[in-house]
This record gives sequence, structure tokens and C-alpha cells, in this order.
Amino acid sequence: MRGDTNTPTTPIPLLIDAKAAQSLLSIGERRLWVLSNCRAIPSLKIGKSRRYCPDELRAWIRAGCPTEGGAGDRVRKAVRP
Repeated sequence: MRGDTNTPTTPIPLLIDAKAAQSLLSIGERRLWVLSNCRAIPSLKIGKSRRYCPDELRAWIRAGCPTEGGAGDRVRKAVRP
């Protein structure tokens, strides 16, 4: 049936794991770890795992991928005032 609005959709995740962030950013595991630990890239620590917001990662890219410490915090504030 055409125009069926009851088709299931895949929800867009609010947070992604490191593997998905690596794929989104096209960087390796070690580089993501280094950028996350110095807070150059926006990330959230939940228990022992680290998660990334895709919107914040895209904003980080638009900001020119800054690598100085604390840049991720500034990007987060710009995205979520």
C-alpha cells in the first residue's frame, strides 16, 4: 500500500560509542582517545565508558577540528547554550 505511515523507522541515537565516533570522524582509536582525554573533542563519560553526541561532533568539525585542550567544552557550550 502506498503512503503507508506505519512503517518502522530506525531511531537516531542521541549518543554513540567510540567505534561509531571513529567512523563518523574518520580517525583511529588512539587519536580519538587522545582528543577525548584532553577534552579537545566533546564527549561524555558514563560510568567507565565514553559516549559522543553526533551533533556535538559535527559542530566540532564545523569549528575546524580544534585540538587544544578544552576545545570540546567550548563546542558543547555553543551547541547546548
